[in-house]
Amino acid sequence: MIVSAVAPGDVSKVWVHVKGYLEKAIETSPKKYHVDDIYHGTQSGLYGLWVIIDEDTDEIVAAYTTRIIEYPNRRALALDWLGGKRMNEWLQLMHDTAKVYGRHKGCRHMEGYGRIAWKRVLQKVGWDPAYICYEVEI
Repeated sequence: MIVSAVAPGDVSKVWVHVKGYLEKAIETSPKKYHVDDIYHGTQSGLYGLWVIIDEDTDEIVAAYTTRIIEYPNRRALALDWLGGKRMNEWLQLMHDTAKVYGRHKGCRHMEGYGRIAWKRVLQKVGWDPAYICYEVEI
């Protein structure tokens, strides 16, 4: 497996291969985001787009986005949207790549968001849940 960043100018070239993966991630935030928001955000540089490629078949098997968050006392790398298949084959590589990238960008921690089921998956690579967000419409 190979993890590769996609330059903002090249997003349109891979979008057909990653759109479905990211749509599934966005389904966890209905009414807040549409996959087109993520597309435009990756083209504008708001989000970094990353792909995971099976080097034996050249198939894109997963995609995720990153973004830098500036807190008052530290910088963080956020992994906002992630989707794909065969996660057990690439999770550690994705984690390690994001960690190196975050450090290179001066980040002190990484953070991600998702369903509670992510807990059992992310614990395998050292992540701990910090909080759970519940919402209500008013």
